[in-house]
Amino acid sequence: MRRGLVLFLCVALGAACRRDPHPSLVEAAPPAPVSQPAPGVPGFDRAAFTAAVDALGAEVLERGPVAGFSVAVERGHTVLLAKGYGLADVEAGQPATADSSYPIASVSKNFTTAAVLQLAEKGRLDLDAPLASVVEEARPAAGGVTLRHFLNHTSGLAVRAGPSPRSRAVRALRAAVSGTPGDSFEYSNTGFALMGLVIEKASGLTYPQYIQQMIGPLGLTSTGYCEGGLAVPHRVRDYGVGAQGVKPSPYWAYEKFFAAGGLCSSVNDLLLWEHALDEGRVISATDRQAMLTPTVLQGGIEIGYGLGTRMGDTGGHRKLGHTGGGTSNKAVLAHYPDDDVTIAVLFNTEAYVARVTAMEVEDRVARLLFGLPAETGGGAPLSNEQLQRYSGAYGEHGRTTRVVVDRERQRLAAGGFGPLLSQGGDAFVDERDPAVTLQFVTSGDHVLGYLRRHAGWFVQFGRRTGEAGSAPLEPVRKHVPRRRRARRA
Repeated sequence: MRRGLVLFLCVALGAACRRDPHPSLVEAAPPAPVSQPAPGVPGFDRAAFTAAVDALGAEVLERGPVAGFSVAVERGHTVLLAKGYGLADVEAGQPATADSSYPIASVSKNFTTAAVLQLAEKGRLDLDAPLASVVEEARPAAGGVTLRHFLNHTSGLAVRAGPSPRSRAVRALRAAVSGTPGDSFEYSNTGFALMGLVIEKASGLTYPQYIQQMIGPLGLTSTGYCEGGLAVPHRVRDYGVGAQGVKPSPYWAYEKFFAAGGLCSSVNDLLLWEHALDEGRVISATDRQAMLTPTVLQGGIEIGYGLGTRMGDTGGHRKLGHTGGGTSNKAVLAHYPDDDVTIAVLFNTEAYVARVTAMEVEDRVARLLFGLPAETGGGAPLSNEQLQRYSGAYGEHGRTTRVVVDRERQRLAAGGFGPLLSQGGDAFVDERDPAVTLQFVTSGDHVLGYLRRHAGWFVQFGRRTGEAGSAPLEPVRKHVPRRRRARRA
């Protein structure tokens, strides 16, 4: 029966299935792109688009496994699709809907940033002032870092990985700084948890209270702070994946991420939030543009992160927003400004090594909408001599990734990734997971580092720190986050 269902999906979705010991959504049989005019243009077939997303939804529930998830797609102020798939609460048999409220993990950083900017507009904060000017308890190291450096993850704060509840933010006031602020990008939940303390000091309210005050006039009925047992309307039940399938998980009920990832919301509310930001109902147009402006590191390297905003593209269509959850498998809010399209995807199920992620579903939905083919692992071959320029050691998020030339197969190999195939223009794709790409940053003949992207989103910068040396080639393996990073908001 299951084999027949898979075969049916393979045929119905217009692509061949292939067997792989580590299946991922981007490697599954993709629905065929909806070959039609762009959304909003006369002739767009909403029914065909909805049917294609429904087929994708059936695949996600089966292959995840996923208890339930929700998707909303909008162009301008026209909602093209807003619905749930599967169950918000398996035990109660409650279906997921577009109003179901899920933990949004690091998508919360978008809200936290807006709160900091709103307080700055009221004259209570200065983004270029040091942390200690607001939180007097901060010791010189962390206290000397500006708010702006925390908002774009360039603080150099030594405490970075894993959950960052309010208590950890308080301890981080004494933390050291491992590098020069502004020199490198190091994604930091703790840095954003510190911004929760800043909001509390500047407003006189708790972080949850200030967020509720900020979103109150916006009509977000399924959004609020949901850690520590705080209730939010339409809250889903959370699930993990075990040997027997999905099972209830208490993970998101505890204090985990504070201002770095403590909010819940629905896909409908996320569409409203995006409109409120863009229409100037939360912060000014100037500050909104500051959120959307790429950060430039010392040395002139531009990265795909603004202020609390992740950046990327799907098939050449620029997108802005944020992702959230361990390996970004829980939440995505993506706005395509040049197409005036917004896509929100929220899951109630996550796994350490997820077969299906919200990030990849968003990419797939966008490709259906824009009529784009699925990501592929094909590349433009380079000679071993051309590949040699990329060989070296790269520092990324507190670890070293060594890139070497696999001369026998004429490609690059790097610890933690599959074989890296050239796509031309200093870009490489992971052959085993085409959703993962490395874009090397060069200056003349020098390679300065790489930008790592997943499903089109910028996720990390790896700065070149030295030559790879002559050590034997490391085993090539599929890239998956280490366990201690799987719960990153």
